[in-house]
Formats: sequence, structure tokens, C-alpha cells
Amino acid sequence: MLYVAFYKNKPGVALKDKEVVEKSRKWWNEGGKPKGLKTIALYGALSSDAPDVFVFETDNHDDIRKMISFWRDTTDFQVYPGVDLAADFRKQGMKVA
Repeated sequence: MLYVAFYKNKPGVALKDKEVVEKSRKWWNEGGKPKGLKTIALYGALSSDAPDVFVFETDNHDDIRKMISFWRDTTDFQVYPGVDLAADFRKQGMKVA
């Protein structure tokens, strides 16, 4: 199932902080991310207070719990089920690029 997560770093968390970089390495490179959680996209808005966006797929709600628990000290998440609207429009014959 597709999910959209809006997230913000907690106050005082610096992305280039040594501890945050190490935590990211553990998540992305060393197996911290659950195997069933497939990253589709990661987006951030420049020069705004908007949350960043993480789009992912998983068939296991425990993967979402593990993600939130892993990042609990650094990141606040809002996770919602997602729908690929562009795919729906394409099925209707729309030329969505």
C-alpha cells in the first residue's frame, strides 16, 4: 500500500550533526529501514516552513511503527494512506506527464 508521510525535524535537530548523520547511515545503509518499506520519493520544499514529504510503500503496519520509533528523537511524522492520482487520470485517457 502507498503512504505519504509529512515530516519535520524536531527543534534543535541539525541535519549535518554527527549523530544525525550516523543515525541516517544506520537507517539507509546498515539495515535500520525495514525490508518491506520501499522508498518511492523524498521531497523537501526550499525556503519555506513546509514539512518534507516521504512517499513509500509497505504492506505491514509494523514497518511504519518501526520507522516512527527509529526516528522518534529527531523527527515528527504524520503518515497517511496515499493514492496515485496521476495513474487514475492516465486510466481516464489524460496525458499526465
